[in-house]
Amino acid sequence: MRNSQLLLSTLIACAVFSCKKDNLSGAKAQYAKLIVGTWKAYQQNTKVYDLTSNELLKDSTVNFTDANAGRAFTEIYNTDGSAYITAQTRKLGTTVATTDTTSYLRYTILGANLTLKQSIGGTETKPILTLTLTDMGLQSLRTGTLNEGWGLDVSASYRIVQGTYYTRQ
Repeated sequence: MRNSQLLLSTLIACAVFSCKKDNLSGAKAQYAKLIVGTWKAYQQNTKVYDLTSNELLKDSTVNFTDANAGRAFTEIYNTDGSAYITAQTRKLGTTVATTDTTSYLRYTILGANLTLKQSIGGTETKPILTLTLTDMGLQSLRTGTLNEGWGLDVSASYRIVQGTYYTRQ
């Protein structure tokens, strides 16, 4: 009898703990709803690492304000899974404003990852750093070369980690 009570209490405890969800899982479930809308980039942090030693070589942050305001871009996510990345709006004369759409995308969210698929091919998955009603942070991870402005060997490949932060418009 005592063994069956011990077995029963163990099974009940396992059932209770297996049903417990972490606090983040509820937030992740809301990501698909929260991302819908227009997001304007306000900051981008880029870290460049050596591929062999993993040493941090460069750490640069650009705020898209003042002198860099023209470099800001907007990302638009629609409920149907379509997305657009646009350049900064600029004026053409006194009454007309225009913007260039640089990418037409399809997006999906799985857990804390945003996957963007270009209509002309190519897919990128970006970890979601933060996503609330007002703020979003996405991370981009890649291996590649850099231009001369970084002051590093332009023929070498590096690990590049980029965090971009947005506010809802």
